[in-house]
Amino acid sequence: MSGLTATMRGILDRYSHGRGAAGVAVVQRPGEHSHATWLPSSLPDEPTFLAYSVTKTIIAVLILLLQDNGRLDIDENLMRWFPQLALSEQMSLRQLLNHTAGVPDYGPLPQYHEAVRVSPSKPWSTEQFAAETFGKGLRFPPGTGWAYSNPGYMLLKQIAEQVAEATFAELVAQRIAEPLNLRRLFVPQSVEDLSTLAPAPSRLLSVDRAFRDTRDYYHPGWVSHGVVASPPSELATFFDALFHGRLISSKSLNEMTTLVPVPVTPSAADRLRKPSQGLGLMADPESPWGSVWGHNGGGPGYTASAFHASGLGGVSVCAMGAIEEGFDAEEVVFDVLDLFLSNT
Repeated sequence: MSGLTATMRGILDRYSHGRGAAGVAVVQRPGEHSHATWLPSSLPDEPTFLAYSVTKTIIAVLILLLQDNGRLDIDENLMRWFPQLALSEQMSLRQLLNHTAGVPDYGPLPQYHEAVRVSPSKPWSTEQFAAETFGKGLRFPPGTGWAYSNPGYMLLKQIAEQVAEATFAELVAQRIAEPLNLRRLFVPQSVEDLSTLAPAPSRLLSVDRAFRDTRDYYHPGWVSHGVVASPPSELATFFDALFHGRLISSKSLNEMTTLVPVPVTPSAADRLRKPSQGLGLMADPESPWGSVWGHNGGGPGYTASAFHASGLGGVSVCAMGAIEEGFDAEEVVFDVLDLFLSNT
C-alpha cells in the first residue's frame, strides 16, 4: 500500500468509525489512473454507490456536448420544449443549469419524504413531480434569484433525451462511460439494478424509521433527474477528464465554470469561503485549495462528493459512502485536498 493510499484510508477510518462501506479516490495529474482505497478493507473490489446529485454535473456535460454538436444552444428559451411551463419564453437552459430559473424544488416538501417512506419502490411520475413543484408556480421570475432545484434538472434530462433521441441511461453510457472506459458507472433504472451496490441501511424508507437496505426497497426514480451509480475511482476519472479537455470543448468548459453567487453566508467553520454555482457545478474560487469545482450528493443510504482543485495542479478527488448518518463525504474530500496543499 502506497503512503497516499494508507493516508486516505486513515481519513476514511476517521469518518466511518467502522460502520458500513466507504471509499475515496484521487487522480493526481491529468490522465493518470486513480488511486483508490475503501472500507471494509476485506472487500476484494472497490464498492459502488449512488452518486445522487453529483449526477447533475453529468447532465450538464450532456447538455453542453449537445451544444458543441450544434443540436441546441444553452441560451435558448424553454418554449421549444415546454410551451406549457409558466414563463418558459423567459427561461433558458443556462438558467436551469445554474439554478437561476426559479423552478421550485421538492427537497423541502414533507409530502415528498412521506411518499418515499410509504412507497419507496413506487416513485412519482414525471407529471407528479411537475405538479408538486413548478406546476404550482415559480419561486421567482427567471434570472432574478438563485434557488437549488432538482426538477430543473429533470427538465434538462428530458431536453437531452428529446434532442439526442436516446434515453438518459443510453446517453451516459455512450457519451460518458464508453469514451472514458468507465466500466462500472451506469444509470440504475429499477430496484433490481441496485443489487451490485454496497449495502446501505437507511431509516428513510420506512414509516417506523426502521433500517432497510436501500438496495432492496429504493427505486432510483425517486431522483427526478435520474441518478448515476459509480465507484469513487470512476467519478474521479470523470472529473479529471472534464477539466482536462477530454469531454467538452474549451468554450463549453469556460461557460460551465462561469459562476453566479450562492446567497449563503459561510460560517467560521465552513471550509468554502465564497460558495458559487456554475453549470452543474458547485464551486468556490477562494477556497483554501484555490479554485475548486464539483458537486455533493446524498439520499437514502448513500452520500457522495467529488471536487477538482485547479489550484493544486489539477487534483480530482471523490469520496462516497453507504453510511447514512454521521459520514461526511465532502469533509473526506477536503481532508484529502489538505494532503496535497501541505505538499505544495
